[in-house]
Amino acid sequence: MKIKNAGIGFLVGVTGGTLIAMLNAPKSGSELQASLKSGSGSMKSQMDQLKIEANEVKSSFLTTKHESQEVFKTLGDEIKSMVSNYQADISPNIERIKKEGENLQNRGEEIQESVGKIQDNFKFKFK
Repeated sequence: MKIKNAGIGFLVGVTGGTLIAMLNAPKSGSELQASLKSGSGSMKSQMDQLKIEANEVKSSFLTTKHESQEVFKTLGDEIKSMVSNYQADISPNIERIKKEGENLQNRGEEIQESVGKIQDNFKFKFK
């Protein structure tokens, strides 16, 4: 019984809504159809324009991506070259500093030996 009442209410609502829409429509059926056709044509041209613009943005993005990769590759190569040149420039200095450090260490050992001998001689004289 409830389903029957709901069905009758639905039919009455649809029928009433259709009648009200037809009586209050500002245009006739043929005018409404023409208006919808022109609106859909305008909508289609706008969608086509959006597709074109989206493709342009995509193309621009890909171009920018490609160019930035080339720049970073070139920059990376330049940095590697600079580091290599820097290492070549400082390598002789590092070797020189190592040799001087070894010489200082040897000289320090010689001085310690000399001081030790002097102390031994000094102790020997005063005994």
